[in-house]
Amino acid sequence: MQPSITIRLGVVVCALLMPPLAAGADPVSDELSALTYRSIGPAISGGRATAVAGSDVDPAVYYAGGAGGGVFKSTDAGRSWRPVFDKEAVAPVGAIAVARRDPNDVWVGTGEAYPRNTVEEGAGVWHSTDGGKTWKHAGLDDAGSIASVSIDPRDARTVVVGVLGHIFRDGTMRGVYVTHDAGAHWARTLYLGPSSGVSQLERVPDRPATLFAGMWQFRRTPWSMSSGGPVGGLYRSDDGGTTWRKLTGHGLPDGLTGRIGVAPATGGRIYAIMQTKHGDVWRSDDGGATWTAMPHSSLVGARPFYFTRLYADPANRERVIDVGLILSMTTNGARSFHAISTNAGWDYHHVWWSGDGHRIIIACDEGLILSDDGGAHWTQSYDIPLAQPYHVGYDDAVPSYHLCIGLQDDNSWCGASAVDNGIGVLNRDWYQVGPGDGMWALFDPSDPNLIWTTTTNSDTGQVYLYDERTKQQREVSPSARDGEDAPSRLPYRFNWDSPIAFDDGAVLTGGNVVFRSTDRGVHWTRISPDLTRNEKSHQRVSGGPISDDASGAETADTILQIAPSKLDAKVIWVGTDDGLVQRTLDGGATWKNVTPASFPAWGRVYTIEPGHTSAATAYAAVDGHMTGDEHPHIFVTDDSGVTWRSLSGNLPPNVFVRSIREDPKNPSLLYAGTQRGVFVSFDRGREWHALRLNMPATAIYDLQIQPQANDLIVAAHGRGVWILDDLRPLQQWATTQSGGATVFNALFAPRDAYRMWRTPPVNVFQDNSMPANTFVGENPPYGAILTYYLPHAAKKVSFEIADARGRVVRHLSGKKYTRHAGFNRTSWDLAEDGPARWTGTFLQN
Repeated sequence: MQPSITIRLGVVVCALLMPPLAAGADPVSDELSALTYRSIGPAISGGRATAVAGSDVDPAVYYAGGAGGGVFKSTDAGRSWRPVFDKEAVAPVGAIAVARRDPNDVWVGTGEAYPRNTVEEGAGVWHSTDGGKTWKHAGLDDAGSIASVSIDPRDARTVVVGVLGHIFRDGTMRGVYVTHDAGAHWARTLYLGPSSGVSQLERVPDRPATLFAGMWQFRRTPWSMSSGGPVGGLYRSDDGGTTWRKLTGHGLPDGLTGRIGVAPATGGRIYAIMQTKHGDVWRSDDGGATWTAMPHSSLVGARPFYFTRLYADPANRERVIDVGLILSMTTNGARSFHAISTNAGWDYHHVWWSGDGHRIIIACDEGLILSDDGGAHWTQSYDIPLAQPYHVGYDDAVPSYHLCIGLQDDNSWCGASAVDNGIGVLNRDWYQVGPGDGMWALFDPSDPNLIWTTTTNSDTGQVYLYDERTKQQREVSPSARDGEDAPSRLPYRFNWDSPIAFDDGAVLTGGNVVFRSTDRGVHWTRISPDLTRNEKSHQRVSGGPISDDASGAETADTILQIAPSKLDAKVIWVGTDDGLVQRTLDGGATWKNVTPASFPAWGRVYTIEPGHTSAATAYAAVDGHMTGDEHPHIFVTDDSGVTWRSLSGNLPPNVFVRSIREDPKNPSLLYAGTQRGVFVSFDRGREWHALRLNMPATAIYDLQIQPQANDLIVAAHGRGVWILDDLRPLQQWATTQSGGATVFNALFAPRDAYRMWRTPPVNVFQDNSMPANTFVGENPPYGAILTYYLPHAAKKVSFEIADARGRVVRHLSGKKYTRHAGFNRTSWDLAEDGPARWTGTFLQN
């Protein structure tokens, strides 16, 4: 039997002048702002970094950006990192530049410029003059993805930006833009049309008025990717980017061009790497007037749409780094390349090289790697949480539970929501449970020692089962297929993000049909027909017109979500990547297409959330951004799909939604995971309020509510896992709001708390700090979390805590207990008041 505790809140009110809300501010979001999420990583897994920069003035300063994780800064030469961009309105980073003479003068171009299927677009450029302490939005809002930023070393107010543009639609804000007044005004100086943008823009180090730019025709749809065309090529400017001319002939290849990378060195040496049918690398020794095709290397040119960049050593024009599936270098002017061993896995993207050629920092799928001896030796950063989770699973352990995630690029991992070490969640608290690009990772509901994962690792539709007891995994896929084959030729089509789910003791997975296994993957049975549109024109080998790129990422007409009802095992909902919702009421014997006409055409039904109070209720989040529709689309049915209505309400019009969850304890309370953070509704979708709080504006791919702890778990694609502890205050608040009651000073009932012995991982008698390059995720406050609401700011708050007999055992008061209008949160460490302290005088014999 648990002991009974009574907590009383005391408030002293004073008349405080409240500042007016800013125009457009949401008073409800403002009231919620004292609540905070916890970031728990992982960082050990790595995560896709996309941009890096350093300083030749201060060699200890580096900046790094993530595909969806914002900007981090190091002031100790990369040994430790801290986020400096988390308060801004956007998180994906495409480019970073640091002024040559001032390491505090930093520009960030947002929107990832490596346009894979999960690319995240941005919202223009940002500028800081104080090393990232504060930022100013400097325009180019509709740029989509920005490939390069170059600051003129002669005048730091002159900046040239290479805009790739929107990945999934045409756009007029593409090409090269120049400002001479630090972003107050911009002029577009190179534009080829709405389908072509800049793949890379670089300045010649010893001739700063000369720049080269690669122009690239590129487009994605949900089922295809096209890289290259007639509207592109290599361009040169000799007046700081004001005018440009296309370079043709004189040794450059004829015909179509795709992605182009350019690496200016010194002394007239220029390198270019180009996606063509006629070679990979070209070199000029006369500043770009004439070119020579260099010998082919098997290390160069793989997946040209994704890589195709070179970086020259500023101190030695013979040395060049090529980024690709593996990292390679030439030391003889591109006559040959050799692999560089970094132990940092696959897929390298961006390089910054110091002026003396000694310091190198590289962005890759595993995060960041650094060298201070010109590439002879490398170190990896393990304290920068850039992980990109797709989905999150959890078990029912108490007092802290375990959770698992599938990560883009970086396998599947499991960790703890909290650890009793007195420090926080560390790298060592995470461990790998699945291979490849991880997607789903769920605990088996009948045995939490078993973890199911899905992955795309050359083949699509792979399902693995990991046993915690043996630390072994085995593949249990129903019909994994070569992701490089044309989908139309496959017997079953599996999405890059193939789902798994559990229903009445069985496991379900889906391709274009639903499979069911009752013996943990030994045997699988089809329980549905093809539930997709099966549009054959969408099932071709991806790529072209220069080269194919079939990885399974564009496999279409597939099942994206399987959602069994928790109230009726025979009710199963299915969402497809081509915009359909299918439903069975008899466990799969018969299926019905219940897609409403109001769904966006060819949208991805990313989440279906069965209702918690009625088996006839389901919510759907439909993502249309891959067809150019960035609007939010949330729908609900209360009659098994016969009718649907929109719940998108007042969500921002250009922020699409991937996840929708109904609170299991209050159906009026909904949570939405959007492209720019979490939103909450207290009235079942009529009105939405930002619940981003202290999180960066990262894309949210999944939301889950762990029932025992009553936590909101957030899969932030680019910043790992975040947890909002104890949703009871929001659940109780939603009940109050729906009843229309006036809220007075309120102390919300806390969740159960546990007293535990905590063993720190360091010797606190000598040094209680953690070493550099060590990620420390946040634990929840020790003891009982206390949340209280004040309708007005107070002068003082205090707490009295009484035991089951009514005896007051603890008094809490003081300035550390916040008293803002709205929600406030603190904690009680479960200790009683200490003995009375003597306050008088005494004599000593």
